[in-house]
Amino acid sequence: MASVEDWAESQGYAYQCIGDELFDWVPRELRNKLRDRKPILADIARLRWMESELATRAGPVVWVDADTLAMDATWRVPDSQHTFFGEECWVQQTSDGGWRAFLSPHNAFMGFTAASPVLGFLAYLSESIIERADAGHIAPQMIGPKLLKALNNFAQFPLVPEAGALSPPLLAEWVRGHGGAHACYVQQNRPELALINLCSSLNREAGQISLINTFLDRSAP
Repeated sequence: MASVEDWAESQGYAYQCIGDELFDWVPRELRNKLRDRKPILADIARLRWMESELATRAGPVVWVDADTLAMDATWRVPDSQHTFFGEECWVQQTSDGGWRAFLSPHNAFMGFTAASPVLGFLAYLSESIIERADAGHIAPQMIGPKLLKALNNFAQFPLVPEAGALSPPLLAEWVRGHGGAHACYVQQNRPELALINLCSSLNREAGQISLINTFLDRSAP
């Protein structure tokens, strides 16, 4: 979080750090339904919080997940779109032992202005899906990246490739030494990452936490 706060300050952006009070933006009945599913609660809450911010300021309002590392203090948020999301290049191994990269939007970085037709609809749709879903069969990322990916097939949202995410295999190779995952990533000709989401929800094992800490140490100025 410190790197993102420093980046925001260097660019003259107002910065807020939000704790568990974020979940107050989710209707009580949905909080009860998702009581042990904080990542999904956050997917809804961030949208309603951004709506409230846009009601009181000119915007744009930008969301950045807490497990994001700012790599380029000179990078600026796009200011020509009313809606934008980060674009991840997600590298994972295939069943035959090869590697494949998937390009898709993610909500660890996203921004809206008051003119966005997407924010209100996305918040409404996310709540509606959870209201109707069987509480025992709510998949991870159901209303986060998975929903964005489905909608993007039709809407073609403006995406920001400089705000990406590291899959666990790619993170491991960036720390331990380049291999097939890195080679697959390089083939995609991606721009330099200004913001990297470290996907802490997928890296909870001790070994993965150690990799993240090593990566953070090496990335420190």
